[in-house]
Amino acid sequence: MKSPINISSEEWNLIEDYLNQKSELDKDAIMNKELTSIPNIEEKIAYIEKVKEEIEDSIRQSKIKEFHEQLPAAENYNSTLMLKNKKTKSNAIWYAMAAVLVVLLGIFWMMNTNSPEKIFAKNFKPDIGLPLKMGTTNSYNFYEGMLDYKQENYTDAISKWQDLWKENPESDTLNYFLGVAHLAQGNAPKALVFLENQEKFQQSYFEEDAAYYAALAKIKEGKFEDARLLLKDKPSTRNTKLLNEILEQ
Repeated sequence: MKSPINISSEEWNLIEDYLNQKSELDKDAIMNKELTSIPNIEEKIAYIEKVKEEIEDSIRQSKIKEFHEQLPAAENYNSTLMLKNKKTKSNAIWYAMAAVLVVLLGIFWMMNTNSPEKIFAKNFKPDIGLPLKMGTTNSYNFYEGMLDYKQENYTDAISKWQDLWKENPESDTLNYFLGVAHLAQGNAPKALVFLENQEKFQQSYFEEDAAYYAALAKIKEGKFEDARLLLKDKPSTRNTKLLNEILEQ
């Protein structure tokens, strides 16, 4: 969900602090003068609140693309019906029924099997990101990228972070968020460029989470054994839950 309005990083920071305060107090937080001076403040608060809810609760990837990729036969049926429209009405009906049957069987298959894509879609949601607290000039580009990331503008975030990563390729923070951003775009191989080397996250704040997202990238590629080893090596509540799920395969 890309922002329909322009929100600066300073505004995002103020509003996010307000929403966190509101959550912690479990009652309406008092809006200060800085907040009330922001143009379209209610609209921006509603948007950022929605972004936070979607990221934290239930971001799921669509299974429609997977279905069409795995059922080329259904597309062939549709093409055949269009090219042979001179056939009798009876034959057209039978073709249509056959195509519908293939679609229904495909849906039934997706709902009743744990394919790599299904497990990935069920368990993947992007990290909520870091608070937009810009303390130094050197971190400005990073937090500009974080603002893009929070608004799901992953391409822009990656572009900003990639330049910083070239200067500091061992940064656990840059490797972690570049990997997650690429995975949010569905690009598992690119995500693993940044997440696969777990040594970069030794004793890091992101150690367990980096293993989780690396395992999801492996699952997306159908490499369940690699994912199992990653999750077993870095146990956490979330990692163990995902490990148990793939062990059932």
